[in-house]
Amino acid sequence: MRMCNRVLGAIALVTMAGSVLAQQPQPQSHAPPPGGPPDLKNPGNANGPPPGPLPGTPGGPPLGPRPPDVVARSVAIDVAVELARAIVVSCKGYHVGVSILDAAGTPKLYYIPDGTGGTHAYTGYRKANTALSFKMPSGKVAAAAQADPAIAARLAADPNNYVTWAGGVLIMAGDEIIGAVGVSGAEPSAKDEACALEGLKKVQSRLK
Repeated sequence: MRMCNRVLGAIALVTMAGSVLAQQPQPQSHAPPPGGPPDLKNPGNANGPPPGPLPGTPGGPPLGPRPPDVVARSVAIDVAVELARAIVVSCKGYHVGVSILDAAGTPKLYYIPDGTGGTHAYTGYRKANTALSFKMPSGKVAAAAQADPAIAARLAADPNNYVTWAGGVLIMAGDEIIGAVGVSGAEPSAKDEACALEGLKKVQSRLK
């Protein structure tokens, strides 16, 4: 009987000791993560080694072939330069800037002679853009807007890129519109248009 009591007492002591240990905070493990400690000089990620150099960067694979540019119909660049110079000669005595756009309305050439403010080329862009967008000389758009509410609404919707001053005319190759030219800087603006038309006559045979 005494032996039984001693055994039961020992079991109770072991149980109490295990309960006390379970309630005490367990020390945190400082063992390195699986795979060893991180390499701070070559950081990677949990899924594997760091990626290699990006394509096109030093040490990386070459870039793939670049898709060709989408090029709208336009005058050739040498013809555009000749046209701009002819316009400046025609507008002798004025500081004019010339803007030539392709058929999509993107710039082909800004021509700003020495001594001429760049703002003239920007105004020329707006005139050329107006002519191209409305398929008529920029100086005729105001009258067209008075007769057509739809044209008036388009003008009002984008006043920063449209103007109704003369000086913007279409560039034609036969019956096809291949761009527009805008001239600014002469007075009155009808002179800008006259210079643009005179310049176009000089290069007409090369427009194709």
